[in-house]
Amino acid sequence: MRCHAGLNRSGLVVAQALVELGLTVPAAIALVRQRRSPWALHNELFVQYLESGLPTARLLVGLGS
Repeated sequence: MRCHAGLNRSGLVVAQALVELGLTVPAAIALVRQRRSPWALHNELFVQYLESGLPTARLLVGLGS
Protein backbone atom coordinates (compact mmCIF):
# COMPACT_ATOMS: atom_id res chain seq x y z
CA MET A 1 0.00 0.00 0.00
CA ARG A 2 1.15 3.49 -0.70
CA CYS A 3 0.25 6.76 0.90
CA HIS A 4 1.35 10.34 0.56
CA ALA A 5 3.25 11.84 3.49
CA GLY A 6 1.91 9.26 5.92
CA LEU A 7 -1.71 10.30 5.44
CA ASN A 8 -4.63 7.87 5.51
CA ARG A 9 -2.83 4.79 6.85
CA SER A 10 -4.37 4.93 10.30
CA GLY A 11 -7.79 5.64 8.77
CA LEU A 12 -7.40 2.57 6.58
CA VAL A 13 -6.51 0.38 9.56
CA VAL A 14 -9.38 1.72 11.65
CA ALA A 15 -11.87 1.33 8.80
CA GLN A 16 -10.73 -2.25 8.18
CA ALA A 17 -11.17 -3.03 11.88
CA LEU A 18 -14.68 -1.57 11.79
CA VAL A 19 -15.52 -3.71 8.75
CA GLU A 20 -14.25 -6.80 10.57
CA LEU A 21 -16.50 -5.83 13.50
CA GLY A 22 -19.52 -5.85 11.19
CA LEU A 23 -19.90 -2.39 9.67
CA THR A 24 -20.32 -2.04 5.94
CA VAL A 25 -17.47 -0.39 4.06
CA PRO A 26 -19.45 2.82 3.39
CA ALA A 27 -20.49 3.01 7.06
CA ALA A 28 -16.92 2.44 8.25
CA ILE A 29 -15.58 5.14 5.92
CA ALA A 30 -18.31 7.57 6.99
CA LEU A 31 -17.55 6.96 10.67
CA VAL A 32 -13.81 7.48 10.20
CA ARG A 33 -14.48 10.73 8.31
CA GLN A 34 -17.00 11.89 10.91
CA ARG A 35 -14.60 11.28 13.80
CA ARG A 36 -11.33 12.38 12.18
CA SER A 37 -11.89 14.70 9.24
CA PRO A 38 -13.84 14.87 5.98
CA TRP A 39 -10.43 14.44 4.32
CA ALA A 40 -9.77 11.10 6.04
CA LEU A 41 -9.51 8.20 3.61
CA HIS A 42 -9.38 10.46 0.57
CA ASN A 43 -6.86 8.06 -0.99
CA GLU A 44 -9.03 6.22 -3.53
CA LEU A 45 -6.64 3.27 -3.63
CA PHE A 46 -7.20 2.71 0.09
CA VAL A 47 -10.98 2.89 -0.40
CA GLN A 48 -10.63 0.30 -3.18
CA TYR A 49 -8.69 -1.96 -0.79
CA LEU A 50 -11.55 -1.72 1.70
CA GLU A 51 -14.16 -2.40 -0.98
CA SER A 52 -12.34 -5.40 -2.43
CA GLY A 53 -11.66 -6.98 0.95
CA LEU A 54 -8.36 -7.58 2.68
CA PRO A 55 -7.65 -11.04 1.18
CA THR A 56 -8.08 -9.69 -2.35
CA ALA A 57 -5.98 -6.62 -1.54
CA ARG A 58 -3.17 -8.86 -0.32
CA LEU A 59 -3.25 -10.74 -3.63
CA LEU A 60 -3.24 -7.54 -5.66
CA VAL A 61 -0.29 -6.11 -3.74
CA GLY A 62 1.67 -9.30 -4.44
CA LEU A 63 1.15 -8.89 -8.19
CA GLY A 64 3.22 -5.72 -8.26
CA SER A 65 6.45 -7.43 -7.10
